[in-house]
Amino acid sequence: MQMVLLVVSSDTRNPFSGEGYWSTMILLDMGLQIILVSVSGVLTPGPLFFANLALSKYGGFWSGIKIAIGHTIVELPVIILYSLPLIVFSSLHISFSIFKVISFIGGISLIAFGILYVVRNISKIDNRPYAVKSSRIENPVLVGIFFTGLNPFFFLWWISVGFKLISDSIVLLGYPLGIVFLFFVHIWMDYAWLGLTSYFASRGIKVIRSKYHKLITILLTAPLFYYGLNFVLVAIR
Repeated sequence: MQMVLLVVSSDTRNPFSGEGYWSTMILLDMGLQIILVSVSGVLTPGPLFFANLALSKYGGFWSGIKIAIGHTIVELPVIILYSLPLIVFSSLHISFSIFKVISFIGGISLIAFGILYVVRNISKIDNRPYAVKSSRIENPVLVGIFFTGLNPFFFLWWISVGFKLISDSIVLLGYPLGIVFLFFVHIWMDYAWLGLTSYFASRGIKVIRSKYHKLITILLTAPLFYYGLNFVLVAIR
């Protein structure tokens, strides 16, 4: 993929300064990479997901949106914070070998998260224990903040896989435009996922154990292994 090659290349020109067609294609390629890689973080069942199901009875779709707002309150500062070291690297003109290290770590982590995603989604999961525990907090925004800020998986994802996306975005578009691009391409998935799953749960529809659940899991996992392997291969070249 063209975007992956940009991370370890010495060519850091803004894509908008070149030919319009290729600039658009590179940008679309990066957007697609962010969306497909983000699956490993957004769609993996965890405390926030089950809290979302538990609170769905209080507002359906809009309950999920409010939880996503709480999630955003934590996530945006984390993205900005994790981008700061890359800005320092750029200002000090540190060798692009550092980006190879980021690519390697991101690739290995993405493969690991892909395996975790499969295990969590295919294994039998009962929603009720999570519903009992998470129902003690009934403010959706606070639930979003609480279950995001206290979730080590969230921070681990951003410091490994997410750090690679931050790196690519900054190299492609610079700072702060790259961070803005990454944030909006990524965050809509949180709102769509939490809103829709909350809506379905409020209507009594099983979100996890659907008829085509395993097939969907395989289809969503395939890009994770593809990008993970691609990141690793680029890093060791």
